[in-house]
Amino acid sequence: MCAEDLMYLGSMPEAAALVDHSGTPPSAGLRARWTLDRARLAGGSDPDQARRLLHEALDLALQSGDGGLICLARLRLGEIATSFAEGEAYYRATIAAAEGMHDPFLTTWARMGLGYNRAKAGRYDEAIPFLEQAHQDARRLGAQALIAATLGNLGWCYWRLGDLDRAMEAYSGAEKLSAQIGWRDTQHRWQVSIGNIYMDRGDLDRAAGYQQHALELARAVGNDTWVAVALSNLVEISIQKGDLEAARNYNRQALEINRRLRNTASMIYDEAYAAEIDARSQKYGQAETGFRSVIAEASRAAVPNVLWTAHGWLAAAYQENHQAKLAEAEYRSAIDTIDREWSKLGSVDSKTTFLAPNYLIGLFQDYVDFLIQNGQRDHALEMAESSRARVLSQKLERVGALAPNFRIGQLISAARASHTVILSYWLTPRRSSVWVIGAGRLSRFDLPPEQEIAGLVERYGRIITQGGDPLARRDPVVEALYQAVLGPADKLIPPGSDVIIVPDGPLHQLAFGSVVVPGPPPHYWLEDVAVATAPSLRALQPASSHPARTPKLLLIGDPVLVGPEYGPLPNVGNEIAAVEQQFPAADRSIFTGAKAVPAVYRQADPGSFTNIHFATHATANRESPLNSAIILSHQGEDYKLYARDVAAVPLNAELVTISACRSAGAKAYSGEGLLGFAWAFMQSGAQNVIATLWDEDDASSVEIMRRLYAEMAAGQTPSRALRTAKLALLHKGGRGRLPYYWGALQVFTRQIAVAQHPLHLARN
Repeated sequence: MCAEDLMYLGSMPEAAALVDHSGTPPSAGLRARWTLDRARLAGGSDPDQARRLLHEALDLALQSGDGGLICLARLRLGEIATSFAEGEAYYRATIAAAEGMHDPFLTTWARMGLGYNRAKAGRYDEAIPFLEQAHQDARRLGAQALIAATLGNLGWCYWRLGDLDRAMEAYSGAEKLSAQIGWRDTQHRWQVSIGNIYMDRGDLDRAAGYQQHALELARAVGNDTWVAVALSNLVEISIQKGDLEAARNYNRQALEINRRLRNTASMIYDEAYAAEIDARSQKYGQAETGFRSVIAEASRAAVPNVLWTAHGWLAAAYQENHQAKLAEAEYRSAIDTIDREWSKLGSVDSKTTFLAPNYLIGLFQDYVDFLIQNGQRDHALEMAESSRARVLSQKLERVGALAPNFRIGQLISAARASHTVILSYWLTPRRSSVWVIGAGRLSRFDLPPEQEIAGLVERYGRIITQGGDPLARRDPVVEALYQAVLGPADKLIPPGSDVIIVPDGPLHQLAFGSVVVPGPPPHYWLEDVAVATAPSLRALQPASSHPARTPKLLLIGDPVLVGPEYGPLPNVGNEIAAVEQQFPAADRSIFTGAKAVPAVYRQADPGSFTNIHFATHATANRESPLNSAIILSHQGEDYKLYARDVAAVPLNAELVTISACRSAGAKAYSGEGLLGFAWAFMQSGAQNVIATLWDEDDASSVEIMRRLYAEMAAGQTPSRALRTAKLALLHKGGRGRLPYYWGALQVFTRQIAVAQHPLHLARN
């Protein structure tokens, strides 16, 4: 037991001395325990020896009849299983035995093992429910080591699925707890993982610090497997920093360890790094040979992340060596590999975050940049679009709301027929782009890098949300923002246009109508155009030519609010009255007060309404966007209508309005865009959604909603109706002239609508 405590503390040499000099135990049970300890000591440096000892320990445990020891041996064998089926069998057998013994600790450990086994097989989204349950059980038990382990494994899954914020939170919790209980043999693993997230975020200095610290700790506890992992990560950091000599040195050490450990997957990665170092050193012949070998090995071993990385690196090497056709073929192979892995994911949560890591969306960015450099403007836009709104488009295709194949030419024709201008943005660290579709043609313009645009959007957003007056301020950010995002394309956007924006990255948080046009005179872009936002070009479809439906309203709001978290909404009753007066009593269903409970949404048959309106509070969940919620009256403990529940109820609504704070969403993901209620309602079938980007002023909302619905009743499209309502508030003067009071509300659409009459300019 002293030796086992020393192992948890990372004092492997001292533990080994005790185990080696203890003599052979006299009973089968003690020999099983002794053999388990010897296997654990061998695991970091000699996996084959560890596996042999674990099988021997299981035989001894079975001889002893000690159920706890049998479970321990099976748990350890599950951790080193060479196939998914083998691991599953060990963990399932352990759960059955542990439950029979009423041992909650071993049951929780085995449930965690089921999650770990799925993560090890790349089935990260399937792993999460097992790990979450194990984490909850471990917390109830107060089992600190299991709490740390489940947190760390959840972090691994979140990281691989691209949810970097949740991954960082989980890894940091695991690392802190491991340090508190002195569990050094796992602490270094979480330090490696935290370093990986800093790498993904481009903070190479902090990433290197975590990897170096993890390397020292792994060496101190004698865990060669994790020494090699930390070394491989230092290789990547050194390559990105341009220090090829350091990269070559780290990689040589990692490869030596992985060859000795016979760690096939890691060896393939090390060989990929060696080829990349050759490519960066302009040894293109050696690099090509190395990459081809890695691609063949990764295909045989079914290691998809190595496969798409090797294809991408080889493509970049061909591009650098001016072999454009070969480069394009490798980029295509990399993207195809990513697409196959994405299609295998089962949960919506996993699919929405899959492309978020820099190393994945970066492959799309590199390919798009390559296509632009080679004059393939249309193909570059199609490839950019292939990475956007994937889950949303897949759902709409399944229900027949979208054609399965997207073509730029079809969209150009639809935009011309509707007199619409479409701006599609693509932001990257090196060079950003905006494609302009209008007047029957496609154009593309260079924009500043993503970081520069993000800084301008963030600074301008602060001006607006703090109640500033951009027209009165002489802040250079006001004109700089216009020149960065609209200036290059302004000559192709005639005043009076209907404009659809497909944003990217930080532009999801920009209220484009509030951008100041330099003039003369300076004015808000809202005064020139009617703006709507689309999740992607692929999701856009021409407006239906079917006969107009009788307007029918479902309105849920003004709930009975409980507790101090959600303050009163003194004007919400006036807003409801302003909305419902546009619909005959026979064509509206209103649920307010105690009747405004979450269950009423589904019970009201929302698919039968043309208009759905919510007037209440909302919460935007940045960490888990589909758990964003509309706040309603309590029905027992239930008072939240979640975005994931909304997305599961089919709709045929022309407009859904969520008149609540930050209802559009709080975070944009590469591969899906801004996730929140706008996304959820469009996925369920809504043609248009009005939602907010920041906290809404409920007094201003009354005026806007009254005019919005009146204009729509007169035949205006949602984007034009909202523009007219905003302009009325803007031109009224007083505080309503400030964009804080009208800018938050945005139209999100998947419809290219044909307006009935020209759009008139409306400037003071």
